[in-house]
Amino acid sequence: MMRRCYSYNSRWVILLIQHGVAGLVLTLAGGLLGCVAISHGKSNYEVINTGIKGGGCWLDDQHFVVEQRVQIPGTLDSELDGLYVLDPAQPKVLKPIDLSPIEPTQQRQIRDLTCQQETILFDVMAPDQTSNQLYTLKLGQPPVLLAERSKGFLGPRIVNVKNQYVLSFSSILKERGEEYSARPEAAKTDCPLSYLRPPYRVVCLRHNRGTKQFWVANNILVTKYLWDETIRIGQEGAYKWVPNPEPPLRLPEGTELKQGYLLRDLENRIVTQVKIEQPLYQIDRITMTINPQGDALYAACFKAGDHGIRRLTGGGRICRFAVDGVNREWTEVVAVQQSPQDPLSLQYLDVNRAGDVVALQFRRGARTIWKHTAATHRVDKVRQAPSSADLGSPKLSPTGQWVSFSEQGTLHFLQDKGVRP
Repeated sequence: MMRRCYSYNSRWVILLIQHGVAGLVLTLAGGLLGCVAISHGKSNYEVINTGIKGGGCWLDDQHFVVEQRVQIPGTLDSELDGLYVLDPAQPKVLKPIDLSPIEPTQQRQIRDLTCQQETILFDVMAPDQTSNQLYTLKLGQPPVLLAERSKGFLGPRIVNVKNQYVLSFSSILKERGEEYSARPEAAKTDCPLSYLRPPYRVVCLRHNRGTKQFWVANNILVTKYLWDETIRIGQEGAYKWVPNPEPPLRLPEGTELKQGYLLRDLENRIVTQVKIEQPLYQIDRITMTINPQGDALYAACFKAGDHGIRRLTGGGRICRFAVDGVNREWTEVVAVQQSPQDPLSLQYLDVNRAGDVVALQFRRGARTIWKHTAATHRVDKVRQAPSSADLGSPKLSPTGQWVSFSEQGTLHFLQDKGVRP
């Protein structure tokens, strides 16, 4: 096991002692140092094979929602076989979730299962395949229709359960030269939903062709922007490519932006740019994810001088960007690599409410799951297997007591045995 140390000021040392992690603080003649314990040896985590084929999400530390799907014969598509709930302490007891009053034929069309604020969210495709319905579900209660759109599609990622709004986009606002619908009545017209359950509201924003991806982060959106030199338009029943008539985006300070990440408020105003290349850190945008609170982005990152001239797919460190509209810089959470020259590459990050992070590493024919525990500043190698084991999809329970992952398509759990060398 290795211990990496760094400077603390006295105020942080007092806070660490108050929070029960004084063992990580060493008082030396030369000053105060804080240390991060990194275990590269045998895992202290117990592996539990549930034998269940399927994935899902953590509702809380006692309930993992399992989504089992079956392939439709003759196609590459799949349909839902059932939703179940599993207590990791009883991994062989799989309990079905009652999805009535949704009709059985429609239950098979359930997609995009997510968990948010101890609420299950999913959408159901309409029989005509041109629209869908969005549902919420609490354990022990029937699913409840949240929103329905008569034309177009809705997905769980547009919902903010904490702040009770549904995000939608409209080209009508672009025609009017407006960035958002200022009044609730206008939002219902500009971003028409055939149904929306109170007290949820519609946040209706102008559709921007350059927005390629977005994350709902409380009252701020994280958006990926990319300006295309040519665009595809429909003409006489066919499509053709033409030069983009819109110029690249300009930031509030006047700088032209052709690609990058932005924070926008719910009035579609640009708050700031999220730079992925900074003097000290370079962010691996592919690994970027948002925490459950919606107040911070996490990603694998490089520090200047890491890995020499080698360019890896991820980075051996984990960085954080506070989504508060004021912050402008990424900060390092932890370095998983043993040294700056260690060619360690992290991918598939997941973060829980406690600030713990799990990540998957591909290296030298092996796959490894690493876990950073925020409360103790500890990094553990919790699972390692050969690349042929098809290890993937690590996810953290809300308090970090459990880690779920798939191996050969089968759901597994990892539990901390609490034994440390």
